Amino acid sequence: MEFLKRPIWRVPLVLCATGLLCRLITYLYSFVSVRIQMAQGPDPVTGAYSISSGHASVVLSAVAFLLFWAAGWKFVRGLTRKQIFLSATIMVVWLGVLLAWEQLSQAAGGYSMWVYRLYATQEAVTWAVQLLVRIFGAVSVPVVLPSILTPYCYLLLGRKEPAS
Repeated sequence: MEFLKRPIWRVPLVLCATGLLCRLITYLYSFVSVRIQMAQGPDPVTGAYSISSGHASVVLSAVAFLLFWAAGWKFVRGLTRKQIFLSATIMVVWLGVLLAWEQLSQAAGGYSMWVYRLYATQEAVTWAVQLLVRIFGAVSVPVVLPSILTPYCYLLLGRKEPAS
């Protein structure tokens, strides 16, 4: 356990834990939203149930944004900027590997369920993806690539190096 308490692992552990919490909130939100829509009954004209996501992406992005910064304020704030940069770089590399894996599996004609499961570790940065998609109006790799750098936002919380 002493290994995981090192500052180099702080940002990846905080973002992974926050991401898992965001994924859990997404599941709960979706479950409740579908149950509410089902309770409203079928469309009187067609007789079919209409299930929509509505504003779920906006609401869940706002929750992810708040959790991202709250977790950073609580667990990353005491580190120096150099420690945060090195720690965030581990997460940036991980996010790059996940994106590359996803693109390769899609190019091969499928989608790896492992990628979907492992993307739960990056759910805390989905607010940046949603923001960029809303600004540029499309989902594409050039839009998503800058969101990989989101862990570097924690540099704003870092303290300056002590003068030697």
